[in-house]
Amino acid sequence: MTENLPQILTVSELNSYIKVLIEENFRFVHLIGEISNFKIHTQSGHYYFTIKDESSQINAVMWKTRNQSLLFTPEDGMQVVVKGRVTVYPARGNYQVEVWDIKPQGAGELQYRFEQLKQKLFEEGLFDEAHKKPLPKFPENVLMITSRTGAVLQDFINITKRRYPVMNLFVYPVNVQGQTAAPSIIGALKDIPKLVKSKTLPEIDIIVLARGGGSIEDLWAFNDEELARTIFDCKIPIVSAIGHEVDFTICDFAADLRAPTPSAAAELITPDIRELIENLDKFSYFCRSFVQQKLDGYKNSLREIEGNYYFNRPKDIIYNFYQKLDEYSKGINQVTVNRLKNYLNLVKNYKKTLHHVSPQNNLKKGYAIVKKKVEMDEMRLQFDFNKIVTRAANLKKAEEVEIEFFDKSKNARII
Repeated sequence: MTENLPQILTVSELNSYIKVLIEENFRFVHLIGEISNFKIHTQSGHYYFTIKDESSQINAVMWKTRNQSLLFTPEDGMQVVVKGRVTVYPARGNYQVEVWDIKPQGAGELQYRFEQLKQKLFEEGLFDEAHKKPLPKFPENVLMITSRTGAVLQDFINITKRRYPVMNLFVYPVNVQGQTAAPSIIGALKDIPKLVKSKTLPEIDIIVLARGGGSIEDLWAFNDEELARTIFDCKIPIVSAIGHEVDFTICDFAADLRAPTPSAAAELITPDIRELIENLDKFSYFCRSFVQQKLDGYKNSLREIEGNYYFNRPKDIIYNFYQKLDEYSKGINQVTVNRLKNYLNLVKNYKKTLHHVSPQNNLKKGYAIVKKKVEMDEMRLQFDFNKIVTRAANLKKAEEVEIEFFDKSKNARII
């Protein structure tokens, strides 16, 4: 190609020839090195940096359309493997790497793998809030999956005993570090429902997956994909309490609740019994005050109703009727007494009249009553002076009569 070049070239022509020569022979390269001078263009969002090793360096650029798909942001000093095309920037005559992809190395590689798995499971919906199971406010039985040794378990026990001593705590010991850790935890999560079904364990309200702090390598077992899916499929609410507050694992996102530390998990899942007692006292006082206030209000309302004219109106009407009845009764008694007096007076008058016209009274005046015998009982032929004689013609000669005077009677015979 150099044989076809003209004798005299412009700078632009030379840079263009070099650009074609380099880009045709180096389509894609993979470089390993350290990032330095990393910059993000404020307006465009493109990445500009240098890749270097112990003795050399090369400029690199990653356009915004490419770097948006990265799961991490590069930093100075990060060891990476980049994939890209070797290109020439004709304006300056510099060649550079147009980066298509960046992968971290060492701890950075673990972080990269973490971000890749996190993105994959996120897209599948394993981290969706809609799938998170609520934790009971007052757990009765809590099972802790952790190492039997270490301060994590003892701290958890001390906190739960202080805050909520009525809770039952069970421990399922597992490995929490190394290659056997993830399978050990997965086995525990699958075994717990079987133990509950067989009545070896009571119904578990919450499972706490706990481990103390450590490096990303120490905590790597909790970034296992199968473990995350097992947590997602578990029917019992799971609290993830892995490492320190700044540590995040895939288990944290897959669990129903993430606690910053195991100690924080103990506080998050248990109510404080002292606060419960205090709240109960407040609620009891409120209930008593509320009931007393209601009773006082009802008493005042009753007093107002009792004093209300319209409420007393029916009672007043009844009392008026009582008074009228008393008046009617008094009137009836008075009428009855007056009538009786009148009748007594009439009887007296009749008695006087009868006395004046009575035969006895006339006998006092010198009159006499003549009676003759009449037959009283025809069967026995008994006779008595019983018939008053008012006519002389009614008497016969030699007939016996009885003459009644005022003082006594005398028998006589008609001559």
